[in-house]
Amino acid sequence: MSSEEGKLFVGGLNFITNEQALEDHFSSFGPISEVVVVKDRETQRSRGFGFITFSNPEYASDTMRAMNGESLDGRQICVDHVGGNYRDNYDN
Repeated sequence: MSSEEGKLFVGGLNFITNEQALEDHFSSFGPISEVVVVKDRETQRSRGFGFITFSNPEYASDTMRAMNGESLDGRQICVDHVGGNYRDNYDN
C-alpha cells in the first residue's frame, strides 16, 4: 500500500481553519494519522489548503465522496485524493 493512498487534499479552507478544526471535522470518518494545513513561510498564515491522511485508504475514499463540496468554517471545500485532479478544480 502506498503511503499516498489514504491521503486527501482539502482545498478552499477558510484562513481561520487550523489542524485541530480540520481533524475534528474529518475524524468521524475514521482514524486519522496526519493533518497538515499548509502555511505561508513568511507570515505563517494559512494558504487555504491542507492534507489529511487516514490510516485506512477506504476511509479516505468514503470521506472524499461525502465531503467534497461541503461547507467548513463558512467556505465550500474541495476534497480529492492526492494525485487526483484537485489542481485543475481548485481555485482559492
